[in-house]
Amino acid sequence: MIKLIQIKQVLRNKRFLLFTMFIPVTWYFLLYNLQHDLPPIMLLGIAVFIGIIGNSLATFSKRISSNSEFYIFQSRISNYTIKRYFLDQGIVQFVLNFLIFAVVLLVAILFFHLKVSYQLLEQFGLLMVMGLYFSAIGFVMGMRLDSKIIDTVSFPIIIIAAMTIVPFSQIGAGNFIELISKAQMIFPGYYYNNLMQNVIKGSTVNTTDVLLFIGTIILNILPLYFLIPQSKNNRLNSVKK
Repeated sequence: MIKLIQIKQVLRNKRFLLFTMFIPVTWYFLLYNLQHDLPPIMLLGIAVFIGIIGNSLATFSKRISSNSEFYIFQSRISNYTIKRYFLDQGIVQFVLNFLIFAVVLLVAILFFHLKVSYQLLEQFGLLMVMGLYFSAIGFVMGMRLDSKIIDTVSFPIIIIAAMTIVPFSQIGAGNFIELISKAQMIFPGYYYNNLMQNVIKGSTVNTTDVLLFIGTIILNILPLYFLIPQSKNNRLNSVKK
């Protein structure tokens, strides 16, 4: 019931509708008309990623920041721990990310004649994993940063996060593009693109890419875990005043 109420509250949030519905659809439209070399399913992935990143690092982190003091206090006087709060919010985020995927997919099918195939199911699975990855980052941001600070830093962080995903090596060439591509290798978005390339071509998925995809998610998330309050007696050492 609590999760359903939270989902309804988010769907009434204009910030969510802007960052996670309108902007991804707009990006799909732009990419469709500008990047004719990229497969339509890859364009779909980029557009959905933009929605997921906006949802996780802007809307979600702001919501967590606004409610964090209440849930920290509740964790000290009840059995509802911060870990439980984190897991519940993960479920809510999964549902919201699913809605983002569904909206962009529906627009792509109805207006851009995207063909429905089994590849979309595989892409959906990878995108949902990435959605949970960015949601974990957004949760830590919300627990550690004041809402006003999130308003200031969320857009630059979204841009940086997007740059870890966009397949620059498939769009252009040159030393700068090569440098960015190498930097992307420490983030799971790089291996997502490799896996999707195999899916699109119908070739066997590279086991190394799967392991690196999972490994980079774990290595990126593990340090953040220690920034989450772990017990009722822990005090939140943050920049909040």
